Amino acid sequence: MKICIHCNTEINPMRLEILPDTQTCVGCSTEEKKVGFMDWGHKTAPELVIVDSNDKENMRRAARINSRSR
Repeated sequence: MKICIHCNTEINPMRLEILPDTQTCVGCSTEEKKVGFMDWGHKTAPELVIVDSNDKENMRRAARINSRSR
C-alpha cells in the first residue's frame, strides 16, 4: 500500500502496477491525461493507440473505431 503525497489517500494498486514509482493518485497527478484504444484495422494485428485526451481528431477516431462492429 502506497499513500499519495498530496491528499494522503491510498494509491490504486492498478496504478502502482503500471507506474510503480508514482507518488500521487490519479486525482492529484499533474501529468496530461492519455486515452488508449485498440485499432482493429487488421484481423490478426490490432494496433494499440495512445493519444492525448485533448487531441480531438484522435478522440473522434477512437470513438469511431469503438463504435464499429467487430
